[in-house]
Amino acid sequence: MCHERLVIEQYSKPKTEPAILVLIEPQFRTKFGDTIWDITGRIARMAAFEGALASAQAATGLIPETSAKSIVRVCKTALPEANDLYEKAKVAGNPAIPFLNYLTTAVASEDSNAAAHVHFGATSQDLIDSANMMALAEIADALDSMLLEVASDLRKLAIAHTETPMVARTLLQQATPITFGLKAALWGIAITQTRKQLKAARCNDMAVQLGGSNGTLSAMAPHGPAVRADTAARLGLTDPDHCWHVLRGRILTISTTFAALVGAAAKISGDCILMMQTEVGELQEASPGGSSAMPQKKNPVDALVPIAALPLAATHLSAMTASQMHAHERAAGPWHSEWITLPVLTSLTLASIESLMGMLSGLKINTSQMKANLARTGGTLAAEELAATLVESVGRNEAHNLIRTLVEQSDYENFADTIRSNTKLSGLISESRLSEILSYKGPLAAAAQEAQKLVNTISNS
Repeated sequence: MCHERLVIEQYSKPKTEPAILVLIEPQFRTKFGDTIWDITGRIARMAAFEGALASAQAATGLIPETSAKSIVRVCKTALPEANDLYEKAKVAGNPAIPFLNYLTTAVASEDSNAAAHVHFGATSQDLIDSANMMALAEIADALDSMLLEVASDLRKLAIAHTETPMVARTLLQQATPITFGLKAALWGIAITQTRKQLKAARCNDMAVQLGGSNGTLSAMAPHGPAVRADTAARLGLTDPDHCWHVLRGRILTISTTFAALVGAAAKISGDCILMMQTEVGELQEASPGGSSAMPQKKNPVDALVPIAALPLAATHLSAMTASQMHAHERAAGPWHSEWITLPVLTSLTLASIESLMGMLSGLKINTSQMKANLARTGGTLAAEELAATLVESVGRNEAHNLIRTLVEQSDYENFADTIRSNTKLSGLISESRLSEILSYKGPLAAAAQEAQKLVNTISNS
């Protein structure tokens, strides 16, 4: 990624590890996401911001170096008990206020002069927005590594099955044949594209927020821009070169990117679930689930998560869109709704990609069943190519009407026999060409060629 990641672990955790109140079912969460969004992680990021701010201010001479060192030392060694701080946040209106009260008192006990320089020239929104951006950056960096692994798995599938024939399905109905390699390659393209979106959001939109009480950094003049840039660098965030506290487009862009990742995962998982149906039998998870009532069942588990998460991600993206109107210089309500929406949306995204990784890592591919399903079509899927071949001889309408009539006359599996026994058609198309069409040689060759081309565009670094 484009910014060096701050190691939050260098900042101390609160004295006790509180129980996490979770409203999300376990399969829609990850251990990493829980760690990012639990109260202890939030407090550690607030401490990291205050330490970086003080250090940046000392570097410009805005506050004494001794004050900055005292503030950083306290941020790394003595943070408040998590549950107590968030109980006080209910009264204060946000967690920044009780955190800063605690931090100021703790710094004063070590260096009374340094206490005056805690959070100097900044405001609560600077602290909360920047801490949330740090969380989003950590999540983006983790997702980038996960997506690279997914892309690699899909690339390997595409290469291994470049020529594995299967039925294509449009509107859930059988269409012209493709190869499984092409399907896997297109999945890989989806992951590659959304990974690029994520990288762009990480570099351009995950920015520090530092504007002070009204966005001008007047208390830090003339050093405000330099302090903001230095603080951003220390936190591994982008320097936006302006205060964005009421311009929430970057938050919407980031949220859209996360929703797109869920969508890409759901597309892949959705295809796989349909191919896992008993009647289709082309794929199966390595460790399928069971049934409490039916011993024969082999239910999908990992594949379900992104599909279930997608409408929830869409709902949270809608909420983020609706909260764009931040009145005047600080919003009353829309800003606060982000505190709920971002953790849930990112948790759904992490769970979706993690489940996709799990599904792909042991995916069982039944190539013989793919071939058998295609063979059962009896040549029917060549109807398009047959009609196209006849166009020059009899015109489009007659060609389509003739092939449609022959499809209706056949019982699906003996379509090839019906075609060969039709004297009009056999007089227009040679037997060798007819055999080539009915064996799906052309569409399968085109699919394999397209798969080979797409493989080279799937990201592997």
